[in-house]
Amino acid sequence: MSLEWFYRMENAVRNSLPDVCQGFDQFDILFDTDTTEQNPTFSFSIETPDDLDEFCFIHFDPTNQEFYAYHFDEVVEYHAKILFTNLDDILSYVHTAFHEYFEEFGLEYEDENDEFGEGYNVTSYLDEEADNIEWISNEKYIHIESNQQENNVKHAILYKMGIDQTTGEGVLFRNTISTEGGEDSEERVHLYFKEEEAMYMIDLLNDYVNTINKK
Repeated sequence: MSLEWFYRMENAVRNSLPDVCQGFDQFDILFDTDTTEQNPTFSFSIETPDDLDEFCFIHFDPTNQEFYAYHFDEVVEYHAKILFTNLDDILSYVHTAFHEYFEEFGLEYEDENDEFGEGYNVTSYLDEEADNIEWISNEKYIHIESNQQENNVKHAILYKMGIDQTTGEGVLFRNTISTEGGEDSEERVHLYFKEEEAMYMIDLLNDYVNTINKK
């Protein structure tokens, strides 16, 4: 488990942070790292006369060599795990968190030269139909690495179970981000099923697992 990418990204973020937006020049933005955690962390804070407010955390998984953050969307009541593949992704997410911090407390600042525009769209992968879904489970994450011919392929998969408030049907959400040859692709699936189907689906999944285990 190497932290080389963590340290390289730390240096790049530290050098680029002042240029993210003009608002960063008007406040004391503190950038700290913590390598004592199992997954080292970037933390971003605003120093005020009375306190130190942390407004953004980005984690690094040394096993899977990926940067990620958690974001809760209050509209669809969804906890999203967001993966970052490059410096611009991280800076854009920090910029968005900075704006959200000020909106939460009704604060204002001048931002005429905004390099990252509207920032990182953390719910871009959620379909509009998710507005009618009540999520009833925590997110389940799995990372799979496979070798296909000469290419190494990594899959970051998220599962979540919900109920369609209109029809009462169950909804299994599956979001897959696959990385191959430095390129990312994403697949989103909402599987709707009726209550009567649930036991049949469980039986089919058990048949699959039992068959695989026998091989």
